[in-house]
Amino acid sequence: MLKKFQYDLFVIGGGAGGLASSKASALLGKKVGMADYATPSPHATTWGTGGTCVNVGCVPTKLMPFSARMGEIRKDQIAAGYQGIESEGKHNWKQLIETVQKHIKELNVRQESSLKDHGIDYYNKFAKFIDRHTIELTDIKGEKEIISAKNIIVCVGSRPILYQDPKLVITSEDVFQQTTPPGKTLVIGASYVGLECAGFIHGFGYDTTVLVRTRVMRNFDQEMAYKVEGYMTDNGIKFVKRALLQSITGVDNGKRRLVKWVRDGVVEEDIYDTVLYGIGRQASTKQLNLESIGVKIDARNYKIIADDYDRTTVDNIYAIGDCCLNRLEYTPIAVMAGRKLAKRLYGDSNEIMDYADVATTIYTPIEYGCIGLSEERAKQKYGEDGIKIYRSHFKPLQWGFRKRDDAKYCGGKLIVHKESDRIIGFHYVGPEAAEVTQGFAVAMKMKCTKRDFDNTVPIHPSLAEEMILMK
Repeated sequence: MLKKFQYDLFVIGGGAGGLASSKASALLGKKVGMADYATPSPHATTWGTGGTCVNVGCVPTKLMPFSARMGEIRKDQIAAGYQGIESEGKHNWKQLIETVQKHIKELNVRQESSLKDHGIDYYNKFAKFIDRHTIELTDIKGEKEIISAKNIIVCVGSRPILYQDPKLVITSEDVFQQTTPPGKTLVIGASYVGLECAGFIHGFGYDTTVLVRTRVMRNFDQEMAYKVEGYMTDNGIKFVKRALLQSITGVDNGKRRLVKWVRDGVVEEDIYDTVLYGIGRQASTKQLNLESIGVKIDARNYKIIADDYDRTTVDNIYAIGDCCLNRLEYTPIAVMAGRKLAKRLYGDSNEIMDYADVATTIYTPIEYGCIGLSEERAKQKYGEDGIKIYRSHFKPLQWGFRKRDDAKYCGGKLIVHKESDRIIGFHYVGPEAAEVTQGFAVAMKMKCTKRDFDNTVPIHPSLAEEMILMK
């Protein structure tokens, strides 16, 4: 006799991947449940449905730099003839945070309403495996209940790696809810998350320094990373290079932080109001009890080992998104992977996720959009003689209202495979990088060539035309 389960599918994690896979499965007629619970950070930061992207990732990461640029736009308004505008205005950090959080909470409500509309049972509870089909759910009061499911998808995402004394630092999660202005800030780590945070904090007028151990954005094209760093430096953000953090201690009755680091064998120090720790993230799988039921996890970063079909080492348990080993950590990837998985499980599809040529944008003060291979990886894969590189340098038309020396950092790069003429790397640094990059992502997915670009009539004047006109 077949065992009867409470759910056809249960999803652990209410982020982008969980929402997409659960809704897609419900639309295919399946009984679906979902558990989502954000464990509070050491600073009591927590959030509602939607995962990292909605609450402490993509959405606030775009809203904050957009808000910071409004101060810069004021200077352009004056040059364009607007009257009665102060060149230097005061900024209310608390009001900004309240406005951003209001928008996020509206998205949380929308997500929960959408789950209800799809007939999905939503549990705001922490989930832990008892066996391969059984899950224990615990609410904020410690009350427990047990549910069962035929298939289970784990998509719990990741959280920032914490300093040894997490109360001395904040992370990218905390900064979006902290109503106290950050003041003089040190960002530890030059990943794209660290640079995005440093960028908007400085944009609101706060003294900002980035502590860099090796290279800025080391996993991205280094020529373009240098452009981003150069722009940020010229606009007043300080970079301390080749620095190894030594210690962080509280001073002034715990209100400020004394930070010491070693650079070229010399100990240096300074005092900051805020220290933001941004050295990376770790999968949120440690408390799920996965290994006890046979799901293999990478010992170094706690990521789940899954195959191309998102199957773990237990045949009814699947995993998608940032909590999986060797997956790009990016919200739209989790969304697409979740939908494809649902269609494989309950539809007539056998299509798997294609992780090649995925477009992304970094919302630093000067934005960076890219698709495909960096120059370093292209040379590694095809050899230096196997590729051809095209570059462009330009000053955006909208930057012409006043003298700007930082336009020298705007530029594009195309990496072309010589033998096939196919474009294998697309890189753009300048305003509106996401809008410029998105359309080209379709072309690259269709394996476009440099000749295709050359035969395309550009829109003029535009930023995107700079990527077409390279010779």
